Amino acid sequence: MTDLIPRLAARLRSWLDRRFPPGADPGSTPPPAPVARPAPPLPAHRSPYGLNEPLDGDAGALVRPYLGDVLLHEAAV
Repeated sequence: MTDLIPRLAARLRSWLDRRFPPGADPGSTPPPAPVARPAPPLPAHRSPYGLNEPLDGDAGALVRPYLGDVLLHEAAV
């Protein structure tokens, strides 16, 4: 019972060699290599907002206007 795995592997290899001998199908040709295609060009970079300049954070309204009073009160204290 020693070396069970190597013995099983050798028996499997001999069975596979009998069942599928090397070079059994000499008439077959390997599949053709895939043809490399160039990548499509990327579109020109543009802002997702449709603007050419960066957005000014101080120019817009607050997202949560109710925090404006709280922040002013905390800054005064």
